[in-house]
Amino acid sequence: MINQFNQMPPNAKVWIYASDKIISPSQLAIINQKAIPFIQNWTAHQNQLQAEFDVLYNCFLVFIVNESVHEISGCGIDKLTHLIREIDSETNLNLLNRMGVQLLENNEVTCLTKSEFLAKLAAQNLGNSKAFNNQVTTKKQFEMEWIIPLENAWYYPKTKLQSV
Repeated sequence: MINQFNQMPPNAKVWIYASDKIISPSQLAIINQKAIPFIQNWTAHQNQLQAEFDVLYNCFLVFIVNESVHEISGCGIDKLTHLIREIDSETNLNLLNRMGVQLLENNEVTCLTKSEFLAKLAAQNLGNSKAFNNQVTTKKQFEMEWIIPLENAWYYPKTKLQSV
């Protein structure tokens, strides 16, 4: 699934931006038009960063930087944030909203609000869904801890649901 990141070491830094809806082909074209040149020219303190980018499951923008080549600094992260805001304004994907819920079932992603998720949970309508841990920060974590059991997700109720 993440073969495009094979050249990156396990400690490479990862940023994941999740959309609140499935990315359309026209939105994907805008993302690629902006993100590919960005990573090719991404710098921190005038040092070229070794970076990779991909859109996974038509929902997640994943950026990865090999800090053993050059460390990313606050200015490099600011450039990424600026790019995400620019993509967001042109695509209306709500990439900076960390409150969305993305579920994986049968290799397909469903994007929900937390209240929609709780309603599906209460109706026991989640099948064998998995969750995404978009808080991972390294390639190793990404490979091992990005897709997790649903009950380990931050939004999964820790107490029994009464009703929604």
